[in-house]
Amino acid sequence: MKRAAVAAAGLGVAATLTALSAPSASATVTSIAIAPASTFGTHRYGTTCSYTVTVSVDDDSQTVYFFEEGQGPSGFAEAKPVGGVAKATWTPSSTKVTYIYAVQPNATAQIRQPVDIGTGINVGSACLAV
Repeated sequence: MKRAAVAAAGLGVAATLTALSAPSASATVTSIAIAPASTFGTHRYGTTCSYTVTVSVDDDSQTVYFFEEGQGPSGFAEAKPVGGVAKATWTPSSTKVTYIYAVQPNATAQIRQPVDIGTGINVGSACLAV
């Protein structure tokens, strides 16, 4: 009986030490959306037009970095989340971009959003993307 109690206590200590030494969860972007501005034409986005990129995160303490495919993490914007949301303004740099990414430092994953970009003609309140 005494051995069982000692063994149980030992397992409890081991479990506690394991829990305390486990790495903390890293910051993660959980969703990304691009506000559809008034864009008309054969593409959803245009190169001379601006759009709002909104991401949801699980850690407000980490900055979110936004970048186009091929830009790398320095990207087109960075924003500090508030209430689990970070926003940035994006103007597509070329028609060759196929994804927008958002990531937080030390994240285990990044999230991306496919984009279809044409040559944009900004007409003020709308965009023509051909």
